Amino acid sequence: MLALEKKLKHLGRKFNRDTGGHIAVITALVGLPLVLLAGGGLDMNRAVSKKTAISAALDTAALASVIPDNLTVAEREAFAQETFDNNYLGDVPVTLQINAARERVEMIGTAHVPTLFGGVVGVDTLSVSDSAAAVLTKSDVVCVLALDPAGDRAIEFKDQATYNSPACSVQVNSTSNIALVSDVVTPPVAKTFCVGGISRGQFAPYVKHACSPIADPYAHLTPPNDGWCIPPELVSGYLSVFESGSATEDTFGNNAVLIPGTYCKGLKIKGVNVTFLPGTYIIKGKDMEFSKDSQATGNDVTFVLKDDVKLAVRTGAQVDFKAPNTGIYAGLVFYQAPSTPKVGKKPKLPTAISTIESGGGLNITGTAYFPTQELVITSDSPVVSQSPATSFIAYRLSFGGKSNTQVHVDHEAGGIPPLLPRSDEGARLVE
Repeated sequence: MLALEKKLKHLGRKFNRDTGGHIAVITALVGLPLVLLAGGGLDMNRAVSKKTAISAALDTAALASVIPDNLTVAEREAFAQETFDNNYLGDVPVTLQINAARERVEMIGTAHVPTLFGGVVGVDTLSVSDSAAAVLTKSDVVCVLALDPAGDRAIEFKDQATYNSPACSVQVNSTSNIALVSDVVTPPVAKTFCVGGISRGQFAPYVKHACSPIADPYAHLTPPNDGWCIPPELVSGYLSVFESGSATEDTFGNNAVLIPGTYCKGLKIKGVNVTFLPGTYIIKGKDMEFSKDSQATGNDVTFVLKDDVKLAVRTGAQVDFKAPNTGIYAGLVFYQAPSTPKVGKKPKLPTAISTIESGGGLNITGTAYFPTQELVITSDSPVVSQSPATSFIAYRLSFGGKSNTQVHVDHEAGGIPPLLPRSDEGARLVE
């Protein structure tokens, strides 16, 4: 045993003194895999970095391209591509697959990243891919919007009025210190309240302040040409020219059936079972009024109010209108067309006050749009509207009396396009 130990020690000392290159051979055999392993790690890190850049640009493009409402599928896909290109910070070409619809945009980005060391083992590129999908969030529709940029009480709740829109938001663009005011006992309820300035009173939930203004979603619209004035005596149910002081309005009574076109002396409904046939109605010259206890219905109708014509829905009137779901004025029931200001004169805003006195008697499926007027909603009885999808856009809004305003935004149930505008949180990523 002792002799064996001496022999092993001798061999060990002999091996250590040998300089014949065996260490170099071992290093070469072990070192190459180590170099390849380290290089592969660098290649993988580069691939991950490229994927991160692709992912960020995909998210941005999907969110941005799902929001605009007036794009065709081809335009939406082109917009998604352009937005991706403008936000992609990588240096490797990316191939996009885009599937765009009105309320959902899906995108997949694929790139082939050249390797630095992979070529040694026949791997010249690493494929990286990521996806993103964005949808419109219906819960973030703005169903009440005051466009006044700086006025006090741009939206106010007073008297015994109650307001409830748990699925949609209230937006006040005004930067006033009392832009949004609640003087009612029961706090108004909405998905969110957002105001450019400061609010006063109690709201549920608490109001967000210093919000960015939301642009008028219909500012781009061009009012229709007047066309020829419809002779009212040719319309079924025509009564006469109604005299009210110095005002004259064409008046229609029980069972009247009105046709689309231009009504040059205003329009007064003074009866029940009045029907408006589908189409666009231009009201000019005098106001549009639904008198006390009148009753009217209309499907796929838009009322264009010109010459600062005001809307008046009197106490007890029952009005049930649905907006068209296609065409230039899709989604609009009442469209107040702003008058062209005289040269050198700035119009005083609001230009007029439109009034809905019957509370829930106004059953609108669509949008009531009064961009330069104040819209006053009041009632002497707490009647609740059951419309599936409604929104109010006005220069200023006031909710008073005993009005009980319930606002819903289920446009699919209403058979109309998605209500506008959307709040800043109106799109979210789902992938």
